[in-house]
Amino acid sequence: MLPREIWENGRKLKLPALRHGASNHDYIMYRAAREITGCLEKWLRVPLDYQETYLPAALMLNSYEGPVWMHSDQGQEIGDIRKVIKQTRTARTLVKQAVRLERAGANDASDAELARALCRMKELPSPVSLWVDNAACKSPLEWADLLELIDVLFSEYAKEREGKSGHQRARTVAIVVRALFEVHSDERITLGVTEQVPEGDFGKCAQEIFSRAGIPVNFYRYAREAQKLARDDHQLKKYIDILEEHYVEEPPAPAGPIIYEVR
Repeated sequence: MLPREIWENGRKLKLPALRHGASNHDYIMYRAAREITGCLEKWLRVPLDYQETYLPAALMLNSYEGPVWMHSDQGQEIGDIRKVIKQTRTARTLVKQAVRLERAGANDASDAELARALCRMKELPSPVSLWVDNAACKSPLEWADLLELIDVLFSEYAKEREGKSGHQRARTVAIVVRALFEVHSDERITLGVTEQVPEGDFGKCAQEIFSRAGIPVNFYRYAREAQKLARDDHQLKKYIDILEEHYVEEPPAPAGPIIYEVR
């Protein structure tokens, strides 16, 4: 995740130098999960081991419920989804031509068409560009299969987004934070009334999670929506049930003292 700014304890921090060398999708997701988990543990004041699965972060970053953009400019969610679909379908046409040329024995022309297709895909934002960079495809036919999967996945994202305003990833993250406070905290779910100046641990935690996850939207809107949900709301209850099902009552003893610094 490459956020432009980090908010911690209600204050904007100086952005640290970012390491751009890591191109592995799984590593970046793992790093994001660790950062999110650390933030949650600080505000909830409990260890969130969940058998070392990073379950709370995994619920927030679940790729089956929408794209996990890893670029802070990707804020117009449905527009970005449509862009990926359009580029992928253009690339698929080029790859199909590469397959036909390869079967006809025109290997040089096939390689040129394939290169054009992959160049288009690598121009797309992460995670799509990372999927292409890290793919183990060795032939135009294998690339065709991968691009078909990307097309189907983002077409499903677009279908799920129909009729829904706002940023779905932001909405999911805010609801998961609310679910975590329901399961792990006895404090009231408070947010405050001034945007960008959250009050209470829930509001400050939500703001910090949004900045660490690189979600470029106003956290207050989605945190307010999550705060107002009834506890038996379908989506909120779903996350509460998952967290309670996998909750470890007595996690393994830490190797050293755990210090939660919340100013």
